[in-house]
Formats: sequence, structure tokens, C-alpha cells
Amino acid sequence: MADDNSVNIAKNTKRTYNPDLEKYRQTLTRLGEAKKTRTLIAIRMGCEMGLSRIEIVNARISDIDRINKRGLWIEIAKKVKRGEKYVARRRELPINFSLYTLITSYISGKEGDIYILHREKGDRNKPFSVRYINTLYEKNGVIWPTHRSRHFFKSQVWSWMQQHQQVDAGLLKEYLGHQKTTTEDYGEYAWDYKRDVLDKVFG
Repeated sequence: MADDNSVNIAKNTKRTYNPDLEKYRQTLTRLGEAKKTRTLIAIRMGCEMGLSRIEIVNARISDIDRINKRGLWIEIAKKVKRGEKYVARRRELPINFSLYTLITSYISGKEGDIYILHREKGDRNKPFSVRYINTLYEKNGVIWPTHRSRHFFKSQVWSWMQQHQQVDAGLLKEYLGHQKTTTEDYGEYAWDYKRDVLDKVFG
């Protein structure tokens, strides 16, 4: 369990808090030392891949490396408006090397499980509800709300792009599943490039 002080801080902090890099690293260290691997993975998938709660709980083990090495295929996601229609934002996202190592170690030896965040009790063939991610944050003293993890991802990638003079709004939108402009949508990003950027940002 998280220490009582962390839980109290989480309860008493406004849930609009945006984590900075130092607080993020402190949180990862604390969860790692407490062996809260499931929570650690859930947080890192949000903060280092830009995944939403529905994408995290529905992430399947079989969708790791499904198309490209160190990639996660996103099959079930929040639907977004495209013109007059709502469509699922299916896409493949790179997993940085450190997170990939953590996830593959966590799922190793768990043959038969479908989801990365698998159930210990109940029907292991069903994903958790999206609310479960909120529960993990709250029980383990994480002081920012779940949706702010995507904000953190966006700010970290954008800051790295600015610092290295590689500003690419189209790539950031692709990571987040946002609609790109006509100009941004021309051509395709090489997989190695997309993966390399996240390795450098979160390596």
C-alpha cells in the first residue's frame, strides 16, 4: 500500500494537478520500491504513451509486437468525431525501451491471460472497467487525476521537440490519436523514427 501521508495528500489535492517531471519520477520510484507494478504500468502507459483509461484497460498482451517490434496496437479506444461520424482511433504506438522491459517482465509466465492489466480474481477474460485506473491512482497516493497523464505525455514530448529543434505537431497528434491537418497528413512517419523519439524523451 501507499504510505498514509501520500494517500492523504492525494485526497486533499485538487484533482486538476499537473505532474512535473520531478514529481513524476518520485512517484515512479515510490511505487517501484513498494512493488506496485500494476499501478506503475498503468501510470507509465498514460504518461509515456499517452494512452487513455479505456486504451489501458483494453490493452491486450497479443497486441504487443503485433505489427512492429516494441509496438502496441490500439484496437479499442475512445471514439472521436471525424466530420459527421464518430470513429475509433485505432493505431499503433511505440513503447519506449524501459517501459517495454517492465511490461514484458510483468506478463512473463502468465500464459492464458489476455490483458496486460489482468485480473487476479473474477473473470480473467474480461478487462477492468475504466474506473479501475482511477482506483489505482487513488489507492496508491497518485496526486494527479488520470486524464492529466495524457497532458504530461504531451508536454514532455513537446518540450523535447522544442529543445532539440525537432518540432513536429503532426507526430504529436499521431501519438495522441488526434486529427491532423491535410498538410500534416501527407506521407507516413517511419516506425523507427516514432519509436526513437519516445526512447529519447522517456529513456
